[in-house]
Amino acid sequence: MRRIQTGVIAVCLAAALLSGCAGSSAQSTASSTAASSAAASSISTTAVSANYDGGSGTQEDPYQINSVDSLLTFASNVNDGSQGGYAGVSFKLTSDLDLSGVEWAPIGNMNDMETHSTLFLGSFDGDGHTISNLNYTSDVYNCGAGLFGVSCGEVKNLTLENATVTVTEGTSMAIGGVVGYNMGSVDNVTLKGDSTITGNNCVGGIVGGNNNSITNCTVEGATVVVIGDNHFTDKIVQADVAECGGLVVGGGFGGSIDNCTASGTVKATGNEPVGLGGIGGCLEMMDTITNCTADVTIESENGGHAIGGLCGYAGTHSNPDVCLETEGFSTKNYPSVIDNCNVTVNIKANGATHVGGLVGTGLYYYGEETVFKITNCSVKGSIDGAVTPGTVAGRAEGSTIESCTADVTIDGNAGTEQVGTTTQMYESADQ
Repeated sequence: MRRIQTGVIAVCLAAALLSGCAGSSAQSTASSTAASSAAASSISTTAVSANYDGGSGTQEDPYQINSVDSLLTFASNVNDGSQGGYAGVSFKLTSDLDLSGVEWAPIGNMNDMETHSTLFLGSFDGDGHTISNLNYTSDVYNCGAGLFGVSCGEVKNLTLENATVTVTEGTSMAIGGVVGYNMGSVDNVTLKGDSTITGNNCVGGIVGGNNNSITNCTVEGATVVVIGDNHFTDKIVQADVAECGGLVVGGGFGGSIDNCTASGTVKATGNEPVGLGGIGGCLEMMDTITNCTADVTIESENGGHAIGGLCGYAGTHSNPDVCLETEGFSTKNYPSVIDNCNVTVNIKANGATHVGGLVGTGLYYYGEETVFKITNCSVKGSIDGAVTPGTVAGRAEGSTIESCTADVTIDGNAGTEQVGTTTQMYESADQ
């Protein structure tokens, strides 16, 4: 028996990583070095440089990776903790790489949370190159899976093509194409080709779980699949969690998303999934979602809750007393801002509640509704089968919608209501 609680998931993930992922990725070199100085101090520069194809690891002269073998060495050195997560170290990809037939282990994990030596703490610059045919499949627990597993550093200027990431263990979370769990920065990254990312909880094309910055990212024609079954009985959900799927990010628990474009399909295969969206599935405690464009088909044939063309869940708590007093978290008493976003959406959600052209709903969490402010946005498309649909938001209690346009049909008829309902569908649930 377990509650569906995206807020709790956020705190559990972020609290585990805060001391190792201090600050934004723009400051990641300094902060990561401080966090892992003990581990990093033992690194032999000569030994490390021998593993790569040139460079000295500085920002001006990054280590060069131009072969699959070098990439595998890089992954192994992060994952075994021998290099202190490469805190303060820079890498550059200098050629396209094909991972066909390669048994992949995501770069960075949470195996050493005392010294953070197995997190990725450095900078990885794809330099405009492509990594193709990544295939990672797992039926055991993962917290952070993708090309990178857990990153507190910087990942930028990279294309991932024809990627398959599949994690079927029911309690796993933060499954992404490029980064599983991001507490650093992800910038100018593209996922394209025949790419499918599959998991139960916080599943995203670019990033699975996010707690920092995602900018200038693109998803072209990918499929994100949320698996598992939810069965509601009063306020309790029984069975595997099936929640939070989006083309760019699965679950966002802080930070921002700016200037991202996504096209593709978000699909829920199980019963009563929650938190599905074109850009993000569950964007909780996110400061801003700006200048984003999505062209998405969302399929939830077996009911569900909180589904939107831009995001399923959105908002921050309007009452600061509700925010959990976890070290490193700032109190937020302002709404999430969703501005200048444009969405084309086709939602098929038979029996689903709180379904909107842009946003599904805020999260009703321990008696307090998260709130959002939508401005200067547009949406067109269709919503079919939903119980409480709105052309802009499925539910918007305490939130605001300003200067937005909507051309959305509801079950084949022109939609007239921006907001589907203000009624809480699960009165006693953390929904």
